[in-house]
Amino acid sequence: MALSGHPEPNFDYIKVGATREEVEFEMGAPASEQSLADGTKEATYKFEMGNTVNAGRATVWGYAWLTIIGILGEPIYTLIELNQGHDEETKVVYGSDNRAIRIAGYIPPPPSAEMKAAQEEQEKHIRKRPAPRSDQPATPLPSASTTSP
Repeated sequence: MALSGHPEPNFDYIKVGATREEVEFEMGAPASEQSLADGTKEATYKFEMGNTVNAGRATVWGYAWLTIIGILGEPIYTLIELNQGHDEETKVVYGSDNRAIRIAGYIPPPPSAEMKAAQEEQEKHIRKRPAPRSDQPATPLPSASTTSP
């Protein structure tokens, strides 16, 4: 069960002004859609939070199963895995230009100060590709042909 699940939507891309394609890329197809009186469309998206595929969790469960011969732990592990995740829904109202004009429903809470500090600390250790500098002129590569004197 830890090897099955659905990826969570990235709510950084789901905001007012986002195109319908951007929202549907993160949320998937809407569960329902209705036209409103003012000419806008309201789409309801249903998704599962907290049950993404996790190979690490599966490894821990597999190791625990092997260490206690599976008989005693299986009912406990199964109940824990069945209670992973929860269903949520978000409603997005699109204007005539297919851009989000209103978002209601589940929106994850902002990260805590401790989480932000931890993420900033991790960013220090991630190797990043250097950005090209525009202040230096491009130098031509040396030619491949060589001439002897």
